[in-house]
Amino acid sequence: MLRKISSIKSKIVILYLILLILTMSFAGYYLQYSLQNYFSQWMEQEVIKKMNLVADVTNPLLKEEDLTSLNNTINNFGDKLETRFTIINLEGVPLADSKEEPEKMENHLQRPEVQMVFEGKVGRAERYSSTLDAEMRYVALPIIKDGEMIGIVRGAMKLDDLKKLFWGIWNVLLRAGVVVIIISMLLSLKMTEKLTTPIERITSAAQKIANGFLDHKLVIRTKDEIGQLAEMFNYMVSRVKEKIEELSAEKNKIEAIVTSIADGVIAVNIQEEVILFNPAAEDTFGVKEQEVIGKSIIQITKTYKLDELIEKTLQQAEVLTEEVEILLPEKRIFRIQVAPIKGNQEVRGAVAVLRDITEIRRLERMRKDFVSNVSHELKTPLTSIKGYVETLIDSKLDYETAQYFLRIINDEANRLERLIINLLDLSKIESESNLGGSQKVDLVEVIRDASSLLKNKAEEKEIDLKLCLPLESTIIKGDQDQLARLMINLIDNAIKYTLQGGKVKVALYLENDEIILKVEDNGIGIPKEDLERIFERFYRVDKARTRKQGGTGLGLSIVKHIVRQYNGEIDVESKLEQGTKFIISLPI
Repeated sequence: MLRKISSIKSKIVILYLILLILTMSFAGYYLQYSLQNYFSQWMEQEVIKKMNLVADVTNPLLKEEDLTSLNNTINNFGDKLETRFTIINLEGVPLADSKEEPEKMENHLQRPEVQMVFEGKVGRAERYSSTLDAEMRYVALPIIKDGEMIGIVRGAMKLDDLKKLFWGIWNVLLRAGVVVIIISMLLSLKMTEKLTTPIERITSAAQKIANGFLDHKLVIRTKDEIGQLAEMFNYMVSRVKEKIEELSAEKNKIEAIVTSIADGVIAVNIQEEVILFNPAAEDTFGVKEQEVIGKSIIQITKTYKLDELIEKTLQQAEVLTEEVEILLPEKRIFRIQVAPIKGNQEVRGAVAVLRDITEIRRLERMRKDFVSNVSHELKTPLTSIKGYVETLIDSKLDYETAQYFLRIINDEANRLERLIINLLDLSKIESESNLGGSQKVDLVEVIRDASSLLKNKAEEKEIDLKLCLPLESTIIKGDQDQLARLMINLIDNAIKYTLQGGKVKVALYLENDEIILKVEDNGIGIPKEDLERIFERFYRVDKARTRKQGGTGLGLSIVKHIVRQYNGEIDVESKLEQGTKFIISLPI
């Protein structure tokens, strides 16, 4: 109900009715006042005419003081003219009255209407008459004889008659007013409906558009201001739709960029609460965007340095870049660039781009280690060779000593040769132009051949070299030399790092459409902290022991690259003093 009252239609109708009622009330009051004056004057004039007639008739009787005839005449006129007449002498004594016996009436000399006659005016007065028990209007005129006033004639009208007339007028006006109000209400409802229906349609259309129905068109066929408003409304909606489509396209473009970017992107507001967390950031910190929205950056990353960097950016309103080490969920190194988000020349937040440079730093370390190791591996045998050659040149040694020096020179030269061959082999394996071949290779045969080559080495250390191979051939497409190199390196490593009288086991079997190859020993094992680096070039767990065994530090790196050439995976399990197990899985 309140909503109806507050609607434009209701307001217009109510306002129209109020104006109509006020107008009719004013018009009725004015009409009633005009009619009242008119009928009052008219009745007064009628009474005056009758009084003039009475004055003319009673003039001779008054002069002769024939009171009986005078009373009879007054009573006769009063009955016929339906008016009360009173004849008063100049002393104010009533001489005759059409409604009352004169003897019973009071002296009228001080009556207002009588005094006004003495003043030369038409006497008028309104008051209550105790004689007739009614409100009366009195009119008094002089009776003139030969230019002299010889008496006063007074006429009286009941005001109740006027009031009845006035109430009759008001009754007619009220009935007419009710009819006019009803007709006006119907007309106003019809008119306001024509006015408000287009507005209601515009409102309904606006609600639909606010709910996302931007294809809705407003159809109003009037040529007035409402029609122009509808046309502009449709134009505005079409423009809004175009702008929303443009913004949506830009938003989708930005979302696609932010989503597909490999770097983590985190945006925060001025309160340092997360408002954006892209998929790369989700992968980095192991949480979903919906879980972190509204939280502080320190709650998510547990990294004080990143929180401090964002806080500085918000305060200084400038781009800051720094390398930060994040420990959770795993240890990583990020180059973080934080830029302020500005709006209306004010800082509204900040966006941080986290680029994972852990692998870059690891590769830089590997490069430094590689250069250092290659330099060392080349320098050590060359130094030995140079020293022994200089000794041979500068000294006269006996035959046995010279032979001893030459054998050392030969060993160091062989060591250099193995190192260079291994480097060339590794380079060849890594080269895209030398990917594994397409010939069919029997892995059972490859393992047997590799075991035969290393059998004597195992027997020298009394190592039990055991093969667990399937009876049938296990065929894979590839390069036989590469696969042989892989097996020789793994079995050779196992024999090298297994103590006297130990065990080495080589197993081959099929599992879930994959070829599984295991080389297991009960040797010295590998420390846990070194497991993730054993496939790096020249990396040695125990450098002195490895050189003593004649290793170059490239064997496992070569194995890993060969496995990758076959889209396989290699894993290692090891415990100190208990042994090591290498597990290779190759797709059939």
